[in-house]
Parts: sequence; structure tokens; C-alpha cells
Amino acid sequence: MAELGKRIADRGWRQGSVLQCDDSGLLGECYAEGRPAGAVIGLVVSQSCDLTHERLEGEPFVEILVGCRAEDDAALKLRGNCTGGKHPRCLHVPIRHGRDQVWFQFLPWDRVVIDRGALVEILPDDERVILHADLDMLVNWLAQRYVRAAFPDDFNNLLDTARNKQKKLHARLSPDVSGLYARLNPDRDLLEGERYALDLLALVPGFRGGELSSVSKTVEALVDLIRSAGIDARGTVKLEDEVSYGFVRSFRRFPLEHLSLRGDPPDPMPFELSASELR
Repeated sequence: MAELGKRIADRGWRQGSVLQCDDSGLLGECYAEGRPAGAVIGLVVSQSCDLTHERLEGEPFVEILVGCRAEDDAALKLRGNCTGGKHPRCLHVPIRHGRDQVWFQFLPWDRVVIDRGALVEILPDDERVILHADLDMLVNWLAQRYVRAAFPDDFNNLLDTARNKQKKLHARLSPDVSGLYARLNPDRDLLEGERYALDLLALVPGFRGGELSSVSKTVEALVDLIRSAGIDARGTVKLEDEVSYGFVRSFRRFPLEHLSLRGDPPDPMPFELSASELR
């Protein structure tokens, strides 16, 4: 098996490869049976270097993210909040199919592992591909499952007083903002007599620059709402190419839809996004 990695590489497998429809049985019965061809997609998310590791014992499995076709009216209504990695539990990504593109919906827990040796016997689908930019966004979205920010309980409790209004403002920002970031001081529960100071940073992609004024007004409304909760807040809106990576690293992502509030239900997604509705 010393040449396993080379044989897998020669077959064309790498991170972002798509299983052919005929091989969807590898995903298991709950995904493969009773669905028309092309309705389910298997996207390889294991790193390319792990796929081509020379020994099967060193990397016995390949991890595959399963997606369901999402082009009906219900999916279109969710598209704004589920693209670009904004929603922590649902992602919509276009997959190129020839000259066309088909949108698929991914949930972070819909992943399967298969024997890596199986890749030697099959080929990836060379007609269905994910763009590099979308693949980078997807793997970062998966990583956020484990590294996303957790804010102090005292801070979350203060925000909880106006949570519904925050969600509405966040929904307004979603189509035009690639990321909303926060810097909190102190970054812990409060001592007697202390108040939180919060800096918000909203980043707008260059191609959405025409919406800068609208985004600024929404961020101002969000800042006012946070101030009403007893937090000293201020907000900044910048185009992505106006700020350095080092500056952004001094902040943490501030996704309002999944703040770690103690009152969160086990599955705080909208009902139509629950796993039971997608299987």
C-alpha cells in the first residue's frame, strides 16, 4: 500500500472533489436511496495532503460533506443568510456543472467518512466542480464550528434583552456584509461597577461597495440597540481592501444568530432548516 497516495493523486482526488452520482451509494442509505440523480452531492473536505498520504494506516478515512440540492422557493428565501458562511448551521454553495451552476445546501453535521482506499477504484466527477473561493469559504465555515468566539455570560445576558431586534438588523446586514467582528473589553464576566466596551467592525466586499452607506446606517442602528442594553458600543464599516489582516485579527467574529446564550434551545435554527426537514 506504499503507493496508495500516488494512486489516489493520479485518479485526480483532492480537497473539493465531488463524488460521481453513480458512487453516491458510498454516502449510505439515508442519503443515497429514494433520491433522483444529482439531488445529493458528496464533497471531499479532507485536506489534499491527507488524501494522498502514502500509508492507509496513517490516514485510513476520507471525510465527505453531504449536500442536498437547494433551488426551490424555500431555499431561495434562505439564500441571503446562508451564503458566505454567515449562518453557522447552514451553508448554500453553488456547484459548477458544465456552463451552469446548481446550488446545494450543506449542514455541518451531515458528514460521512469512507475508507480512503475506495478512492483508488473510482474517479471524481470532472463535470461538477466547486470554485476555489467557495471551497476556501466552505472549509473555514466548517472550522468555525470549533473555533468561533464564545462571549462571557454577563455580556450575552445583556444582549439577550434585545435579541429579536438584533436578529432583524443582522438579517438586513447579511446580503452586503462579509463579516461582522467584535472586540470586547473586558473579555470576561464583569466585576462590580464595570461596564463593557464593544467595538464592532463590519466588512463590505469591494463589489458591494455601493451599499456602504446603507450598511453604515444599519450598523449605527445596531450600535444604538447595544447601547440601550447598557454596553458602551461603537461601530466601524470598512471595505475589505481597506483593512489589514492584522487589524481584523484583533477582533473576533460576531455572528448574532448563534451567540452562546444560556437560553438557546438545542437547535436554534428556524424550523424549516432542522435536520428532520432535510432528510
